[in-house]
Amino acid sequence: MPIPHRFLPETATIQTVSDTTVDERGLPSASWADTYTNVKCKFESLGAEEDREGRNTTVESFNVFIEKGISVTPGDRLKRGSNYHEITFVQPLLDRYGVECYKMLQTFVAK
Repeated sequence: MPIPHRFLPETATIQTVSDTTVDERGLPSASWADTYTNVKCKFESLGAEEDREGRNTTVESFNVFIEKGISVTPGDRLKRGSNYHEITFVQPLLDRYGVECYKMLQTFVAK
């Protein structure tokens, strides 16, 4: 039984790498393309921490629940407003008959 859409109150865009090239400095540069738009979802913050590896950056982690039938893999990203969430983990959640109800993603966003 799929999760009712009323429990997925937000929408986001899922993006995948469409092309990887090398810039003028010889560094890899990725281009992103929208794979799915207006994906029903729910974001749950797991908290934020300050990344102190030479930069003053705050990293916030999330569990994100998305509707079933969306093909997503770690390495893709979610666009939510002006923030880009890097997807690190994908787990389909199944009902007792083994049918996918929705997916849970673990993501992070650097601010």
